[in-house]
Amino acid sequence: MNRALKIFISVWIAIAVIVNVVAIAGMFMHDGFWGGLARVQDTFSPFNIFNWIMEVILFAPAILASMWLERRKSRALETYLKQAQ
Repeated sequence: MNRALKIFISVWIAIAVIVNVVAIAGMFMHDGFWGGLARVQDTFSPFNIFNWIMEVILFAPAILASMWLERRKSRALETYLKQAQ
């Protein structure tokens, strides 16, 4: 199960990064270089709260799976240490 979670996290992050790269490429293709650059700067600005929320939603499954994986590892370690005593 841990291996499946690791694979899921890796695949999800790769897909999310690809979605962002394709979106940036689309901005450049639609608006030209300078227009695309301005649009990318506006979209990925630290003050664009909507984009930050959308990025968190996009990466949320990977973040939650990572938290679940860490919890599984810590519980397995606790169980192992209890049995070793």
